[in-house]
Amino acid sequence: MPHPAALVLAFFAVVLAPHAAPGAAAAPTAPARTEFQPGQVWRDGGGQPINAHGGGVLSHQGLFYWYGTHKIEGLSEAQHADGGVHAYASHDLMNWQDLGLVLPIDAPPSRDLTPGVNFDRPKVVYNSTTRRFVLFFKLYLRGHGTRVGFVGVATATGPAGPFVYQHKFLGGGSPEGTGDFAIFQDSDGTLYHLAVRKPDKALVVGKMQDDYLLPAGPYEVAAGITRATEAPAVLKRDGRYWLLASGSTGWAPNAARSFSASSLFGPWVDHGNPCEGVNPHNGLGPELTYGGQSTFILSLPGPTATHLAFFDINKPDHPYESLHVWLPISFETGRMTIPWRDQWSLGALPPATD
Repeated sequence: MPHPAALVLAFFAVVLAPHAAPGAAAAPTAPARTEFQPGQVWRDGGGQPINAHGGGVLSHQGLFYWYGTHKIEGLSEAQHADGGVHAYASHDLMNWQDLGLVLPIDAPPSRDLTPGVNFDRPKVVYNSTTRRFVLFFKLYLRGHGTRVGFVGVATATGPAGPFVYQHKFLGGGSPEGTGDFAIFQDSDGTLYHLAVRKPDKALVVGKMQDDYLLPAGPYEVAAGITRATEAPAVLKRDGRYWLLASGSTGWAPNAARSFSASSLFGPWVDHGNPCEGVNPHNGLGPELTYGGQSTFILSLPGPTATHLAFFDINKPDHPYESLHVWLPISFETGRMTIPWRDQWSLGALPPATD
């Protein structure tokens, strides 16, 4: 739950301000948001478009941290070069303070995180045993194309970073590694890596070591998942797992997919496309997931748990202008639905039902 207002303001002023990007405004200049507005430009407290793509949100000690890929105008579209992980902090999920780059791509050419790498879908989890924040990201090495997909790992002692790169690994049991992935922390603290295996595009699941830094053993194919299911995101509700994902059409949008299972390893039951309605900003509906692709699900605890689905509306010609869509998930008659909403607020959401 959010901190009291005085504590939040003090935290932002004392702790977050030193992490702001160079040249960032000292005081907010953008009007405070009171509602989510999916598919529209989302600006931070300094009035700049939020530059955190393909990412996710971590809740820690009453604040939210949004991590995503920093896109570079003029490079991200031409060379698929990315700037690293950009982070933001908020007390209400709508109004965000810029923390700047918490993991920059600035290493020498002989190292993994050198300028020119293809870097995507960062996710952060907290390990309460090691007291470390662990960052995972999809990593294609500079000059090697996208045939071999690594998972990069970095750690930090605080949610605002800085994160220190540790290593990379090939997940999925394939010498070509994996592509899109989800990192899911179960209720007992166990961490799982769900990923699209290269080159056959099967969705595979692997348990991570207790310190979260490497896979603990072999991966298993997730039984019942349609082949070429990408962009996975996971939630757990009433002891059952739900998977939101997309098809495989590169940068072009396609219809979303949803599945449920009593185990992350399956068998998964196909529930079809969960999207309903039309995005009025581009005229696209469920058949193209409002023009977006799934990136993450944020689960908010409470008497009635709330789950939020995140999508990116990718603009491959101008990646830094890609848009964000956050929508609440509903559960009706044994399936999940994600209806379009032009605008909405957390306080106005009805209780989730079955």
